[in-house]
Amino acid sequence: MNRKKLKAAGLAVMLILTVALSACGGGNGKASNGSAGNQTAADGSGSKVKMVMYDWQTKDNVVTNLADELAKDFSERPDSGATLEIQHIPGDPYYPKLNAGLAANKGPDVFSVHAAGKMKTYVDADRLLPLDDALAADPEWKEKFTSGAFNLLTFDGKIYGIPTSFSAVAMFYNKNTFEQYNLEVPTTYEELKQVIQVLTDNKVIPFAFGAKEAWTSALFSEIVANRIGGDEPFNAIMDGGGTWLDPSYIETGRIMQELEQLGAFPDGFLGIDNTGMMNMFKNGEAAMMVTGSWAINQITGEDSKVKDDLGIAKFPTFEGGKGDLDTWLGQPAFNLVINAKTVNKDAAIKFLKTWSEDKYQKRIAEEAGDIPATQVELDSNKVPALSQELNQQMSTMKGMFIFYDVGLGAQIGDEYNNTIQAILAGKSPEDAFKDLQTYTERFRSEN
Repeated sequence: MNRKKLKAAGLAVMLILTVALSACGGGNGKASNGSAGNQTAADGSGSKVKMVMYDWQTKDNVVTNLADELAKDFSERPDSGATLEIQHIPGDPYYPKLNAGLAANKGPDVFSVHAAGKMKTYVDADRLLPLDDALAADPEWKEKFTSGAFNLLTFDGKIYGIPTSFSAVAMFYNKNTFEQYNLEVPTTYEELKQVIQVLTDNKVIPFAFGAKEAWTSALFSEIVANRIGGDEPFNAIMDGGGTWLDPSYIETGRIMQELEQLGAFPDGFLGIDNTGMMNMFKNGEAAMMVTGSWAINQITGEDSKVKDDLGIAKFPTFEGGKGDLDTWLGQPAFNLVINAKTVNKDAAIKFLKTWSEDKYQKRIAEEAGDIPATQVELDSNKVPALSQELNQQMSTMKGMFIFYDVGLGAQIGDEYNNTIQAILAGKSPEDAFKDLQTYTERFRSEN
């Protein structure tokens, strides 16, 4: 699964307008009809206004169908004050069409946007409505969300979006293997090294791990980096400053090489892709695996030999490290924001609240297999036990940091992935991160 910041508000506006103009091509006026949404709905719903939402969902998947049902439910409620139509725009056309509408001041009332740097572009351009007043006016609504849910949706102290679901990275482990060798789940790096020693002494592969696809090994390293350096080094880089030569990144490279030398990874891991890594864990060949919540359905599927023997652990901390055990790598997977120029702010806020209702949060977990954004009680018969365990562990989340190749964008993010791949192939962390710093400075000066 490949998960795919402008320096000032002026640049942000220029970006949106530039993309919009290139996307319009003369336009047909139908691409965006939302925030002129003070018109009365023409469907017999009386004085209700008509609103539009954009998202990037593909047709006929679980989340799309749920969203359409939710919109229908909202539109039929007598107190909603509006009817709402969702326009699903999957793939690459999504952001150009959205930007075209916003540039013409005819964009949707509500839309989905990726967290962190992507959302900040719209914040800097004054395109999003801050939600702090609405959340303060309804404390019960705000308190429903998982702790830390707004971290990647907050800029200059203001919240601009609500998450409907999360994806997160965890350390999955085989309970049977741990019991067989009397192992405790490690909470520190020193304890992890002891577990690795016992496993290798008994000819068991500690981690299902592969680096043929650079993102899989980079994902592992991103957790290590946060546990060592905390949030500051990456946040500084996200903000256009900072440096890859920060000691925490050099140490991260050293730790990745140390793990390889300890035998934590399988032989030939540089040639193992995500599928191979997944199969290794499903077949019971490795005791642990660091990957995302998106893998739960695979590793608990009928073809998994370990489907009933799995547990979830938080990645260990490091002595002297600044990171916290309850900080998670991941992202709000689907976020909703309100167009700052909509004339239907109250109705749009009601629509966002609908997504937070227990019945829809349950369906997000039970039908779509995603991590709900609120602290909702799930039906144990409808949700894999592993998903329930992850949801429970994330209930104490203090913060979340985003995947590097999402937060930094494809160019710098992918180059980070390649840097970790090179380190695992033997390049010194100092040289590797020096080259990454040079690349980052050159890219930012040219773009």
